[in-house]
Amino acid sequence: MIRSPDAGCEQVICNGLMEEGWVVVPDFLDSKTTAAIEAMLRTRWESGALRPAGIGRGRTFQVRPEIRSDQVLWVDNDAPPAPLKAYLESMETLRRTLNEQLFLGLHEYECHLTTYPRGSFYRRHLDRFADQARRQISAIFYLNPNWQASDGGELRIETERGVRSVLPEAGTLVAFRAADFWHEVRRARRLRLSVTGWFLSRPLIP
Repeated sequence: MIRSPDAGCEQVICNGLMEEGWVVVPDFLDSKTTAAIEAMLRTRWESGALRPAGIGRGRTFQVRPEIRSDQVLWVDNDAPPAPLKAYLESMETLRRTLNEQLFLGLHEYECHLTTYPRGSFYRRHLDRFADQARRQISAIFYLNPNWQASDGGELRIETERGVRSVLPEAGTLVAFRAADFWHEVRRARRLRLSVTGWFLSRPLIP
């Protein structure tokens, strides 16, 4: 569901996740902050700092460009790029609100900078690993001003009410329960930028 952020972004996201398991919030951050993150990511991409994304983790990790062809750079939460600090602070506020209202037991938020160069895509998938259940909530923040439907690159998410498409327009945040929603990124026809992350539960103690 697409919600206006007027009532407060955290409450809007809580309501959407509780009622339907997914939510789209335009104007999650102010345009100046969003533009600063976009400029930072674009500079890092142009410098070659991002690397081909893969599927799986640990020993099962593979780069499979026929499945996904985006590029990523993981963010160090202890020393993030300056333009990302406001975003990460917002994610921490959201984490606490989700725990208080939905009792999700979220421990931390991890994210990477993501670019889809022209022609890139990500086939239909779930965000939770088959052998690990820490990813509880996916949260994707888009950075692309003036994105048009003709630019491709839309997020297609399978919901109980059918498939929904979300354009990756600058300032839009999409959140959904990581284990419940199959989704894909359609082929982009121009460079597509985002911050892609997950709220995690605590690691299991062996």
